[in-house]
Amino acid sequence: PQGRRGRRAMASSMGGASANSKANARPPKKGSFPLDHFGECKEAMSRYMACMKNNDHAHATCREETKAYLECRMANGLMEQEDVSKFGLNDSIDLQSSLKAQEEFVESRGRKYEDGFVAGLSRKNKSSS
Repeated sequence: PQGRRGRRAMASSMGGASANSKANARPPKKGSFPLDHFGECKEAMSRYMACMKNNDHAHATCREETKAYLECRMANGLMEQEDVSKFGLNDSIDLQSSLKAQEEFVESRGRKYEDGFVAGLSRKNKSSS
């Protein structure tokens, strides 16, 4: 058996953190935010999740629920204050166009796997012609 010292050295040499090292972890500026430990936005989150479930996860139909949830998180200090239009939640976006684009994306993704998707294959075929 290697013992404690040997395991730590081995983990360190393999790119893993040793038991004594402390990482200088910093949270990302965007894309991550604190969990809602006290349930301050649980109701808004539940409405959003129910909307997504009832609409086959078509997020464009749940814009109002998304907006309410994000505004709740911002109001309670669970994420940085931002203009919700930066999240694509402004009124200038046409709901029908957004739904159509989402449907087309989902259909094309499904066709890709139905046709026997192989990573890089279509690009390779296009470049060789």
